[in-house]
Amino acid sequence: RQGGGGCPPRGRGLCRKAAMNLFGKRRPSQPSSQPSGGASTKDAIARLREAEDQLTKREEHLMRKSDHELSEAKRYTQEKNKRAALTALKRKKLIDAQVEKVSASKMTLEQQRMALEQVNISKVTFDAIDAGKRELERLNKEMGVERVEETMDELEEQIELQNETADALARPLNAFGVGEDEDELQRELEELEQATLDEHVLKIDATAEVDSAAAVNAPAAPSSAVPAAQKALPAMPAAPTTKVVETEEERELRMLEESMAM
Repeated sequence: RQGGGGCPPRGRGLCRKAAMNLFGKRRPSQPSSQPSGGASTKDAIARLREAEDQLTKREEHLMRKSDHELSEAKRYTQEKNKRAALTALKRKKLIDAQVEKVSASKMTLEQQRMALEQVNISKVTFDAIDAGKRELERLNKEMGVERVEETMDELEEQIELQNETADALARPLNAFGVGEDEDELQRELEELEQATLDEHVLKIDATAEVDSAAAVNAPAAPSSAVPAAQKALPAMPAAPTTKVVETEEERELRMLEESMAM
């Protein structure tokens, strides 16, 4: 009895190889290399643009054929060839139908391209917002509210310490061991002013006593000390008291001078 589907026991390996050759070997599955989302979107937009360009060229070609058939129909009409003119018009109608289909297809492609472009822009915007959000979360976790408050408290302490240091440096030094008792210094100044005033008064009193003694002891002046030559001097003549009479010419001249002076 032969088992294994009609293959002898010794020939099962050959049967298995024959079956693999018949149906083909199983190839190892390879990971599908799909492009990233952004690249696939851009590729789709590029393919849509390319398809739009092809449809535009097809539309222009069909419109030129439609114009040509219309010209032929007009020419046949002038030649009184009614059958040929009708055939040209039928071909024009078929071409116009194709033009409408191509235009509709091109409009569909354009709408899809615009939608993909809008989605692509939205995706770029979303990625930027999401990246900013993640960075903000990272920075907030890195700083933390408690850490910020602690840093601000330490900063205030350092500023206060700096102000105290500046005040200490600005304080005057007692280099020679002189006290800073303002009341004592004020009292010494008042005593010095009083002593100066007393000394000035004593000098004034002494000067007055010396002048009084000199006036008492001074000899009287002789009345006959005036030399005789001074007595013999003639007296100065008195000013004339007679009123000077002003002539008419002098009065007119005086009035002219006064008017000119005014």
